[in-house]
Parts: sequence; C-alpha cells; structure tokens
Amino acid sequence: MSIMRIRYLLNTDKRVSKFDRLIREKFPSLLTENRPELYLVAGGDGAMLRAIHDTIDTGIPYFGKAMGTFNFLLNSFDNDEDIIQSLIEDTIKIDTFKSHAIEARLDNKKLGEAVNDVILGEKITGYHTFNISTENGDLKNFEMKGSGICISTAIGSTAFNFNNNGRILPLDSNFLSITGIVCNRFLNDIIPFQEIRITANGAKTYLTNVESEILKNNQELILRKGSQIEIGFLNKKEFLERRIDIAHRFRK
Repeated sequence: MSIMRIRYLLNTDKRVSKFDRLIREKFPSLLTENRPELYLVAGGDGAMLRAIHDTIDTGIPYFGKAMGTFNFLLNSFDNDEDIIQSLIEDTIKIDTFKSHAIEARLDNKKLGEAVNDVILGEKITGYHTFNISTENGDLKNFEMKGSGICISTAIGSTAFNFNNNGRILPLDSNFLSITGIVCNRFLNDIIPFQEIRITANGAKTYLTNVESEILKNNQELILRKGSQIEIGFLNKKEFLERRIDIAHRFRK
C-alpha cells in the first residue's frame, strides 16, 4: 500500500481548533512531516492563500478543509478522520487545478509573488497616472489616471477583482483580469498571462494585500508568470458550479 506524505499547515484561525485537535491526537505525524507530497490546510480562503504565499517556492500541491465563509479554494466534508486516512493511504481520488502566481520585479529585483492579485494605489481619493503595456500589444502605452489598478490571477478573480466588477476566470485558465479603480478611462479586460510593464507616479504596490513598494517616477514594475500553484478537490464539478453561481451576479 502506498502512503501519501502529508504536512498539515497550522494557522491562527480559531474556527479550526477542533480540527487541529484531531490532527494532534489522531495524525500527529502530519505536524512533523519534512518531505511532504501534499499540504493540508484548514480554514477559509484566506488561510489557503496565506499557506500558499508562505510555501509557494516548494511546488507542493494543496488540499483544503473548508471551515470559512465562501470556501472557493477548499473542500466541504464532515467525515474528517475518514478523509484524512484516505488521503494518507492514497485511496481517494483528487482532481487538481493548476494555476500560477504573478511574479513582480522592480529595478531588476524580485519583489515577491502574488497569489491573488497585484494592486497599485492605496486610497479611493488617491490620484495617479498609470502607463500600461502588455507583451502582445493589447495594451500599448495605455495611459489612465485615477485611484489604482488591479491585476488579478485566476485564483484571485473571486476576491477584490470580483468586487471591482472584474470577470471570474476559470481556475486553470492562462489569463489575467485587469481592472481600473475609479479611473478616467474604462479598463476591464481579460488578457493572456504575459509580461506586463507599468509605470505610476507614487502609487503603492500591493502583492495580495501585502504592502510592498512605492513606485517612483520613471520606475517600471514588471509583472510576469510566477510559480505554479496546484490545488486539489474532491468534487471538481461542485467546485466549478460554485464559481459559476457567483459569476451569475452580473446577470442581475
């Protein structure tokens, strides 16, 4: 019988305390496994995103236990002990989706990788001039003025991008959603996942809600495809239906 090496990634979400206790009492080896083939995460989408952010360089797939509000990136199940045992024994079928983070570079240095999105700007009352160019020329020296812009991955398209009226992307798609935030020109595009170059006068750059750098005049932020992210699901159909359901908001 093959054994799946799993590492359980702890977090501070109080909602998962009972699940944590189950791991400690029944599956303590999951807390010390140092050569994992799969990461197990419990909580909401935020917990999954933080786990990915902290371990993105490993290339190891993730499997989530849904204990949050929306749970777009996690699995809903009640028979915790049976599911975990089946994962360990590698006797349960998992469908995986593969996506990529956005790698951000400034002055030839890597700032980091954004799992959800890269957001430029800080306040709705802020005012910046942005110049955007994409590798394939869809946007070429596209200049706009306003509060900010959001460049979202497929994973992040149900987060700020969605609230900013951006389109929800299929999780395994090779696209980005780019939207303007209170700007003088309309920008709500789906573009291929490619290199994007942006200049902005004094706009703060956020990588998935982590403040990073202030873009000075003439500095060019370069965004490109980053690390691959793989997330596992017990019911691929149910997961896709949930994403479609939220997308129906645009028909109302």
